[in-house]
Amino acid sequence: MKTLSRTRERGPIVMIVVMGFLAISILHLLLTIMTSQSVYELSDLKREKRELDTTSQIIAEEVASLSSQQNLLNTAAKLGMVANSNPVFLKLDDQSVLGKPKPALGSASQSRNLVANSAMIDVKPAKALAMPASQTQPQALPQLASVSPIPASPTR
Repeated sequence: MKTLSRTRERGPIVMIVVMGFLAISILHLLLTIMTSQSVYELSDLKREKRELDTTSQIIAEEVASLSSQQNLLNTAAKLGMVANSNPVFLKLDDQSVLGKPKPALGSASQSRNLVANSAMIDVKPAKALAMPASQTQPQALPQLASVSPIPASPTR
């Protein structure tokens, strides 16, 4: 009888311990799931950041190329602008003109871009970019002179 009463006294304590253990286990499981989801989200954000950094660098290089003196000179020449060898400056503080303005001479002897630059971005007209591939003429591939009688691999 004594053992039965002792078991009844320990029953609620055992239930509290078991329920506490289950609560801690469920809480641990939920924290593990949330942590693993956060790791995947962090990985996706890091990948997206790398892609955006690469895109940003590409755009910065394009801007640098477009704002180069060589590209500005080519673009201005395409628009019909001529270089003036007599520059005039405006002083904004007192609104004065520094230098004597003279009209630019649009002669063929003016300086122009004589050195091609492969790093420059060639800006194509919008019509050439908008033409569908079905309307363009296929271009023939250049034939290379073969040195050996063995045909070259198509992967070279």
